[in-house]
Amino acid sequence: MVLSQEVSVSLSIIALVSLIGAGVGVGSGIGMMSMAAAEQQKKEEGSAPAAAHSPLEPVVISRGFAASIFKH
Repeated sequence: MVLSQEVSVSLSIIALVSLIGAGVGVGSGIGMMSMAAAEQQKKEEGSAPAAAHSPLEPVVISRGFAASIFKH
């Protein structure tokens, strides 16, 4: 099927506009996600630091799978 030059140009313009629209959509989504991440980080910095339940935390020593059959 032979397309005229006007139809070909019209289809090219439509494709270009749709690609630009997709780029704008992706860019605005990335912008919103980065803004939300920045707000969350700012909110976490403003809150009180987390405290441990006990001053002494247990130390877990891993000796590997083969040595795990021997119990202390």
